[in-house]
Amino acid sequence: MNGETLFNGNRDWRIARNALGGILLFAFLAQLLTYLSLVALMDRPIVAAMLGSAVVSLLMGAPLVIALAVQSRRVERLRNQINHDIYHDGTTGCVTGRGLVQHVNGLERRRQRSGASLEGALVQVRINNLDEVGSSYGPQWSDELLQFVASTISTSIRRDDIVARTGPATFDVLLVGASELDANQVCTRLTKALVSSHFSADGKAVDLALSVGGVLFDGNIDLARLRHTASSEAIMVAAGQAPAVALARLPTA
Repeated sequence: MNGETLFNGNRDWRIARNALGGILLFAFLAQLLTYLSLVALMDRPIVAAMLGSAVVSLLMGAPLVIALAVQSRRVERLRNQINHDIYHDGTTGCVTGRGLVQHVNGLERRRQRSGASLEGALVQVRINNLDEVGSSYGPQWSDELLQFVASTISTSIRRDDIVARTGPATFDVLLVGASELDANQVCTRLTKALVSSHFSADGKAVDLALSVGGVLFDGNIDLARLRHTASSEAIMVAAGQAPAVALARLPTA
């Protein structure tokens, strides 16, 4: 702790020393330029003063403006990176539950402004044997399985659909603007892709044990209610089986 305090004190002193040196250097340059302009334009002191002031302002202002612009750009990049880390899952690259909530809130604000209703569906996929894979083969294979399922889901849905990892072993797929027919087709395609996929952990084939459920909505998006209904309507699916997943429907809001 003392070493850290000493290091911070030395660093702060270097910053203060550099700042003081910069101030003194600018003051010296300002005086020198003013003197040179007065010598060069001795017969026109007003012009000399204006010229010296302009040169000093340019020499002092330009670096400060450039430094401010660079720092502003760095802050913006850092803010974007932080937002990306908050709203995207580090393991799968999917949107997080928090990111899904933010996306839905944005959709709801636009819906309220336009007065139009929203339709679509939410499909929930849960990996039931994720912990079993982790305990049998190691935690790194749990991450591999999560990435495998996330990739399979992403390649089975439409371009504008949102895949979110909303739990340790749970993915929610938000289909905004999907008709009942579209939603059923996406859900069927997604389920078939998952049960027909082949995952290997440490060179050994692992059968996926999944639960898939879905719910249709029309009007607004009550995310908590949708997730609860999709979870309660989920059915078990396994390798080689592709049962039809019936989508429930929430009452119109």
